[in-house]
Amino acid sequence: MAKIALYQKYRSSTFEEVVGQEYIVKSIKNAVKENKVGHAYLFCGPRGTGKTTMARLLAKAVNCENPENAPCEKCENCVAANSGTHPDIIEINAANETHVEDIRDLIERSRLAPMQGKHKVYIIDEVHQLSSAASSALLKTLEEPPENVIFILATTDPQKLLPTIISRCQRYDFTKVRTDQIRDHLLNIAKKENIIMEENAAMMIAVLSDGGMRDALSIMDQCASYTRDEITVDAIDRIYGLATTSEKIGLIEDIQNKDLASILTRIQNYEEKGIDFVRYTDGMIDILKDSAVYSVCKKEELLKVLNQEEANALSSKISSSMCMQICEKLLDTKSRYKQSTSAARVFEVMCLSLATEEVTNTIVNAIPTEVHNISAPVNTENRIVRTPVISEPVKQTVEEKTVEVVKVKPVDVIPLDKVLSILLVCNKQNKVSDENTLSMIGSYADLNHRKYTTVLSECKVAASGNDCILLYTKMQSIANRINEEKMNREIYEFMRDVLHTDKVVFAITEDDFTKAKVEFVNHKKEGTLPEPIQIEKYKEESSEESSTLEKVKELFGEDNIEIV
Repeated sequence: MAKIALYQKYRSSTFEEVVGQEYIVKSIKNAVKENKVGHAYLFCGPRGTGKTTMARLLAKAVNCENPENAPCEKCENCVAANSGTHPDIIEINAANETHVEDIRDLIERSRLAPMQGKHKVYIIDEVHQLSSAASSALLKTLEEPPENVIFILATTDPQKLLPTIISRCQRYDFTKVRTDQIRDHLLNIAKKENIIMEENAAMMIAVLSDGGMRDALSIMDQCASYTRDEITVDAIDRIYGLATTSEKIGLIEDIQNKDLASILTRIQNYEEKGIDFVRYTDGMIDILKDSAVYSVCKKEELLKVLNQEEANALSSKISSSMCMQICEKLLDTKSRYKQSTSAARVFEVMCLSLATEEVTNTIVNAIPTEVHNISAPVNTENRIVRTPVISEPVKQTVEEKTVEVVKVKPVDVIPLDKVLSILLVCNKQNKVSDENTLSMIGSYADLNHRKYTTVLSECKVAASGNDCILLYTKMQSIANRINEEKMNREIYEFMRDVLHTDKVVFAITEDDFTKAKVEFVNHKKEGTLPEPIQIEKYKEESSEESSTLEKVKELFGEDNIEIV
């Protein structure tokens, strides 16, 4: 008989065994105990985070004969549900049964009374793959469901569902499981399976799984087979083409020291060992991020990859700003891996480029030294005008040579009266919708979008209107990054094209948002609130010529221009 996979063997059979998703577990348990279970649920989230498991637990619990302790695992209904033979719990994979005939057959059968339990439960997995006709047929049943029938829809891509289906379900967004929770769960399973596993190895598997418990257990299963139940960090490195943290730190130091010979030797060795350069790049980003955070905060609990000793050593050699510059370069490089036939060559060129960068580039973030005289647009009332970055050339001596360096003023913080103007055009309905959208931001953290998802994941929705979103974050630097003109436009286009949210984004700190809420209430009582803001969305840039024309029109007014 074939060996049972670990993710099947250790699938949670009770609510208490579920790892992560605490608020979802508590909500479902309370609904079952208080007999307030809805007729339709929508479980969304990345793969391997417990959607199907939670759906099965809910189906088992609503049919359990002991609702106070559901699922009790002892009654006839629980035993039948565990064995997969319960006649009233029907699982459907929408990837296979996508046609409208399949859904119509389901609807006809749903009208029949339950055969054994109290409720007939339909679990429809990957529901986003239903055809449009099938989705429309399902919609009518969700609107007027038969008595004692519960639908549980699960999907990794809720954006593809009809909004009318989503609105008829209780939606629960599953998040990636924390790495420390995955690590502890793997170590617990290792004890039960008599597998010897290093704690660092468990953490490495947790990082590799990217928040998916099923992926983590599959990786553990594979490593246990390879190592004969003695899982070590070195073994995982060999299986998945990884490199140790100390090895990555060594390469970063070589880049800082401009040791080209050592860089080339290292990369050649990586290529011979079959190192995965995409994962290696991700590892370098995590290390640099840890170093940058630690150099500012000096808090060990914020470290995710490095230990305190490593963070101390690295932050003393490389400044936090330099770490973030290298991270930006690494993120740009990741987008080029798919376009090249050799990831090693792309990685090699990137490392050499970083090592040979001029001093001026490291000082000014590679901003060109050519300075243009830009006239600031005139402020119009109730409109946020993005202040252009004004550059002033100064002289600085580097290695006995005079080099022209550009000194850049920081992005202006959004003033309080403008924040109040934004709040006036916001409403609760838009906020809830945009919170749901941003809660799924991790699903889009691929090579092309990581630059934006990383920043947006550090923010929460403060308020939202039809044409704008106000975000708040704990760090002023992140707010400045979002409000910077070029980045702001890119985030707007990312949200419009990928998240299908056509809104301009503004960002403030959490402290500023707290003050703004207090001031909003005070001004409202006094009747001194400013006029609502007029949002001006970014326009499509069709060509350089049209872009220049738009700038001229903005400066002088369209009525004052004659095109010859």
